[in-house]
Parts: sequence; structure tokens; C-alpha cells
Amino acid sequence: MNITPSKVVHRQKALFSRDLPFKPQYGMMLYVEAGANEEINGYFHKNMEKVCRILGKSFTYLPAMLDRLAQIVEYNWPETDSAWIEKAKSDPSWIQDTYREILSYRIDKEDEMPELPLQITEPPMLMRYEETSLDGHVFTLFPLLYSDDTQFEQLLTAIAQVPRPDSNTFHSTLIEQPLRYSRLRENVDVDPKDNADRGRIDVLADEIRQRIEEMRSIGVSDFVIKKLIALPDPKLSTLRITKDYGIFLPDYNDMEISLPTLSKVVYFFFLRHPEGLRFKELVDYRGELLRIYCRISKREDLDKMEQSIDELVDSTRNSINEKCSRIRAAFVSRFSDDLAKNYYITGSSGQAKYIPLDRSLVIDEAGILTQVSPC
Repeated sequence: MNITPSKVVHRQKALFSRDLPFKPQYGMMLYVEAGANEEINGYFHKNMEKVCRILGKSFTYLPAMLDRLAQIVEYNWPETDSAWIEKAKSDPSWIQDTYREILSYRIDKEDEMPELPLQITEPPMLMRYEETSLDGHVFTLFPLLYSDDTQFEQLLTAIAQVPRPDSNTFHSTLIEQPLRYSRLRENVDVDPKDNADRGRIDVLADEIRQRIEEMRSIGVSDFVIKKLIALPDPKLSTLRITKDYGIFLPDYNDMEISLPTLSKVVYFFFLRHPEGLRFKELVDYRGELLRIYCRISKREDLDKMEQSIDELVDSTRNSINEKCSRIRAAFVSRFSDDLAKNYYITGSSGQAKYIPLDRSLVIDEAGILTQVSPC
């Protein structure tokens, strides 16, 4: 394929007000248009995977965002129903409204790149965010012209190869900083001698990290969501324990939280003890843990069950840390930590561990929190 040299790709700098209703992320590439361009939109719909490979993950195409927006809303506002997404799909007028609103924040239409004196005033075009100055947000605009699929792919490839400004000139305080994930392992006492369990905990932390990164509501996503739906103030759901020991959150569209049996034993145990306990004190509650295990487990080998509980309360092993990590992952993988932190086991290192959730929000249909019979 013959690639159009970047030096002949038409482009122009443009300044947008710092009142732009979303925080642009460095390198983001946003498609905008003044009216629906059937040829370009048709190409994007047919070749979205290829376009994302060419332009990178930062490419933003509004018509393709709805499924992702639905996931972001479910993750950050789990009490919201899904009716809004069907309305947005049936009435796509929000797309052009969003384009027009974004373009209305352009405040400088005269700053042309000297080597290419082209005045770009009419979309369709790609907007690539470069930096934020005291005057506003600086974008590079790339006009898009379509003649056939081959030509258009060449154009996109050439645009992707256009160099960015020297990052050293950017205002670093205004650029989105990466998430810090040290909190994923906080409040978990890990014995560094137990490398096998530590490895499993690291895998769980990576899973949480990936989920959080995927579901962050930032930039254009956040802006579009607020245009499409009146978001409620986040609220805590009741937690329902069913007669067969399932864990559900009725106010979050009856979301089920799935846990392995031993992790569920630990979870029910800490729900039974709102005052909290230090991990080293668990050995004093071995009998209670075993009774919970006997009640909710389908295993019949009592010796193996006792062995599992012995490992759980053994302060020289990491079994309890692994179970707490799984519990945390089960919640944070489904909705934001701002809400999830009320449901999982937490507490400073060496201090009592507890579940913050107000017990008045717990519906115990199984009676597992009030009494458990001996094995």
C-alpha cells in the first residue's frame, strides 16, 4: 500500500475554550462532522476494528460508543436501569447535537499551520488533542475526504503518522495522570514468604486494575453520558442473602455477587461480626468458621473441610488474604470502588478487619448471620 506522506496531510491547529465540557486526554482522536456523512460513517461502521488499529485506542467515534457507555453507567451507577440506552439507539439525534456542541467551543479559527495555509472550518474531520495552554485546549484538525476505501485507509494511516508536538512543552499539570493502583493491595496483610499465594493475589489485583481502567468514566465518555441520561446520586443497595446462600444486590438491578465457597464462608463470618476482628484472632473462631462452612458447603468430607479451615486461620499462611482479595475483586469488578468499599472486608494493616456496610441494609433470608448449627 502506498502511504500518503505525513507532510502532505492537510492539518491545522485550532484553539478550543477551556470551558470545553469534557477534559481532553492527551492523544485523543475524535471524529466530528457538521452533518451525517454517509460515506465516512459507512466506512467506520464496516471497518471499526481496522480504524482502531490504525488510529489507536484513543480514537473516539460517537456512534460506536453506546455499548461502552452502557457498561460505564452500569459500573459507576449500578442502580440505573438500561432504558436510556434503547432510547439513544432509537433516536440518534444526540450524535449530531454532541458534534455541534463540541464545535461551538472553538474560539480561534485563524491560527493556521504556516506550512499548510488551509482554513479548516467545515467538518468532517478528526480532532487530535495536543496540549492545554493558558489560552485554551490546542487541537490539530485533520479534514477527511472520502473517494474510496483504499484512499481513505491511506489517509487515516498518514494522519496516524503525523508527529505530535514535543511532550516536554506540554503543561504536565493539565494532562490526565495515570491511575495509581497501590490501593488495590492496601489493608491486606501479605506474608512475603508465601510466594504462591502472593502470586494469586497479584493476579486478582491485576484483574481489578484492568476492570477499573476499562470502566473509568472520563473525557468524552463522561460528557456524552451526562447528555443522554440524568444520573442519580450514587446510593448503597441492600444486600440479600438467599436461602441457598446466594449474594444479591436488589437495588443494583438484582446484581449477583459470585464467590467461591470458602470466600463466601469468610464473607458471612465478617458480616456476623460488625465490630471486626484482626486476622490473627481468627484461630479463636475456628469452630464458628467450620460451622458456616458445613452449612453452606455441599462437601461431605469433614476432614478436608477442617483442613481448609485450619489453613484459613493459620497466621503463617496466606489463605485469609487470598479470600479477602477474591471478595474485593468480586465487588470492584462489578461496580466502582466508591460504592464497593462499603461491601468488602477492609481495615488497616495489623488492625481489626471489618465490612463497613450498615447491617440494616442486610437481608438474611438464610439465617446464616444469626445462627449456625454444629457440623
